[in-house]
Amino acid sequence: MTAASIPAASGDGYAGYLHDKTVVPERGDYYLGRDGLPAESPGRWLDEADALARVGLAPGAVAPDDLRALMAGHRPGQPSEFLRTAGPDGTRAAGIDVTFSAPKSVSVAWAMSAPAQRAEIEQAHHAAVQRAVSHLGETVELTARWDPDAGASVPARAAHLHAAEFMHTTARGVGDAAPDPQLHSHVVITSVERDDGRVAAVRSRPVMRAAREGGAMYRAQLAHELRQLGYGVEPAGEDGRYFRLAGVQPEVEQAFSKRTAEVQQAARAFRAEHGRAPERGELRALAVRTRAAKAPQSRPELDASWRATAAENGLVRDQAVELRAAGRPAALPVGDSAAAVVRPATLPVAGVWAAAVEREATASRAVFTDSELRTVALEQAAGHGLDPDVALAGAHRLVEDGRVLELADGRMTTAAVREAEQTISDELAAMAADPARVIGADAREAGIAAVERRIGAELSAEQRHAIDTVTAPGRAAVLIGPAGTGKGVVIDAAAHAEQAAGREVYGVAVAGRTAQRLGESAPSLNGRVKTIDGFINAVERGRLPLDGRTTVYVDEAGMGDTDRLHRLTELVSERGGSLVAIGDGRQLSAIGAGGMFDRIAADLPSAELRKVHRANDPAERDAWEALRNGDAREALRFYEQRGAVQLADTREQAIEGAAQAYDRLATEHGSTNVALMSDASNVEIDHLNLRVQALRRQRDELGRDQVEHPDGHPLHSGDRVIWTRPMPVKEGARVENGQRGEIVGLDGDGIAVRLDGGDRTVTLAADRLDAVRLGYATHVVREQGATVRQSVVVTGGWQTSRETAYVEATRATDGVQWHIGRDDLDGEHDTGRLDQLADRMALSRAQEPSLSVELHDPLRLPDDPRDAFRVERFQPPAPDLAPTVRRELEIER
Repeated sequence: MTAASIPAASGDGYAGYLHDKTVVPERGDYYLGRDGLPAESPGRWLDEADALARVGLAPGAVAPDDLRALMAGHRPGQPSEFLRTAGPDGTRAAGIDVTFSAPKSVSVAWAMSAPAQRAEIEQAHHAAVQRAVSHLGETVELTARWDPDAGASVPARAAHLHAAEFMHTTARGVGDAAPDPQLHSHVVITSVERDDGRVAAVRSRPVMRAAREGGAMYRAQLAHELRQLGYGVEPAGEDGRYFRLAGVQPEVEQAFSKRTAEVQQAARAFRAEHGRAPERGELRALAVRTRAAKAPQSRPELDASWRATAAENGLVRDQAVELRAAGRPAALPVGDSAAAVVRPATLPVAGVWAAAVEREATASRAVFTDSELRTVALEQAAGHGLDPDVALAGAHRLVEDGRVLELADGRMTTAAVREAEQTISDELAAMAADPARVIGADAREAGIAAVERRIGAELSAEQRHAIDTVTAPGRAAVLIGPAGTGKGVVIDAAAHAEQAAGREVYGVAVAGRTAQRLGESAPSLNGRVKTIDGFINAVERGRLPLDGRTTVYVDEAGMGDTDRLHRLTELVSERGGSLVAIGDGRQLSAIGAGGMFDRIAADLPSAELRKVHRANDPAERDAWEALRNGDAREALRFYEQRGAVQLADTREQAIEGAAQAYDRLATEHGSTNVALMSDASNVEIDHLNLRVQALRRQRDELGRDQVEHPDGHPLHSGDRVIWTRPMPVKEGARVENGQRGEIVGLDGDGIAVRLDGGDRTVTLAADRLDAVRLGYATHVVREQGATVRQSVVVTGGWQTSRETAYVEATRATDGVQWHIGRDDLDGEHDTGRLDQLADRMALSRAQEPSLSVELHDPLRLPDDPRDAFRVERFQPPAPDLAPTVRRELEIER
């Protein structure tokens, strides 16, 4: 599900867009009729008859003028009678376009089916859209009501939605190209009816925030409807959030998306060369150049084209594939023809589905909302064979059974995550209180002396205190190291001291490249660093010793997710080892459920480094501190005064400005000394990388020979690349995720890369090129822990936060440039836009452990001293579940 607001000024045109007949010059078609002639794309109203009647409508097909009237805010046929009031600017928003799109395998099945089966698939799609829209109305506060107690309007659910559905069966054709089959519906929500009977505008932001849940309900219901028709359904996607029809193999899906991919690739190459996206006419020209054959001009020709594409990819059965038969997919020449149908409504809550829900609910954070629980339950329902109603009831059952716990602030966590957090906290506290680790004063001084000789300077009193703390007798300690404070020398001295005392030391981190950086900044650990997963595996297999004379240094522990820290803590604790956690809770958090670093830092012996050594300008150090503390306005004033804030009219122009700035700085200082970062998506990273590559190619800095990357762009000698996953090497250590290097040669269809930081060169065969991507630009997450001379940053969007801004600002010794698009920020003037940017840079998105919130207690009394000891599992009853609610209270007095 996707959602987009329709501005008031666009309402009339958008209604026409949905209703108009296919235009012959755009052959191919988006709205082509089944008989091959230009045809209407009729819509239908989704609300109940009595609700429609109250605004002057009848159920059934949507008349264009009626839709235009509701979008304009007045009663159909009576333009002077407005149904809803105007906004502060005197206009009435036209509504919201919510689009539901079927999985590609479903669209392929539709395209290859006979008319009767097409109609059945379309009806299944209609039913899923209807259910998703109803769910949206039931769960999202789409309007507002006056609350006399609060003296203000408060969000509220709507009694009815005024919505029209327009179903289309093909993707939009590009230029003269044939469209791919793509079953989807546009649902235009023009307004809502409140509980008091009044008509009001739709609150757009809640709809957009509910897009994931709405899409999950649509897919769950669609999968259920298709199973009822006899189709086999199986999970799809790495996390099982999606589904595909059994019997339609991925290569067939890709074949029916190939045309779109070709045009997208051509557009991407255009953008790399010109620094902007192609305009409509230019995109049409690109489409013509990439076209392989004459486009079909009628529905019969389009059907024939689809059958030919399917045949080229092995999907053939008398030119019309029947994917369902007796409750299982038909025998097909492609893939496994005997894939079993997933039967609905029979999977027990305690089974695979429930485990998947628990896992995915905490895949990104330790705490989640009831909406997120419903979303994950529905997402896992589609591929696991559950009716959406059964999935929603199962989600309530997980709470009732204590596998999902309610927190006092209304959010939730899982019992597994809560237990893991508690284990980390308890084990480390016990280790800290155990004086088994003994490092004498002589060993400590020997470690300090070794580091002072290496750096040619004396350590500060602050650094000496930190060394004393992390080498104290307890078996657990914490070093808090803000950006640029020189934690490497502290760790190096502490590890030297451990070794001088006859102990073993290892350094670990979540990411391999982070572990490597630890070894580089603390040479006493060099060659003794691993990822957390690699270290655990090596110890459990007996390849590394871990006992009472071993200390493990965990770098960037704030980025450690709860599961990894739990496994590592238990392993070190049970083997009698010691653990030193190093990090900074003000920098980026774990990708998965996390947030434990600040908690253990508060409970364990800890030292914090404060003096910044990285920034050469003392005033910039103050700006870093301001960003770290959430005073982004003060920091932005500094960067504005230095001319380091570059505002462009659009995000696209900001990307171009950043690419140009990086290119100039990299030419002057060398690519390894300049960082180019974004806090947005991988798509933006790709745009930046391809643009910098094009600028270098235009200056003949890259080799003329090239190999094609699996993503469709070339790689040349001289290009910089970065590994996106670990890569084993036959002779020598593996190349870690995040390692960078320069292509120094092309070897047949492969490449040879000289790794940064040494003379080592590795080769990648053509079938392994997907292990790397262009490495000029990276996401900010990859740069945490890096030090360069200068940085260039694209930021300002919704992803911007206190943590990303702080990490972006603090990578460089000699300053950072901020590139921001005005269209990412609200306001008529730059002053207001920068105020909003400061607000975003001050907003913390740090991970939070569930332990920071008490468990919910429905029997809580004010000031009851027993509250802190109550452990409770409670959930209000869901529809169709047992009427009684189980409450299991364990009260320790």
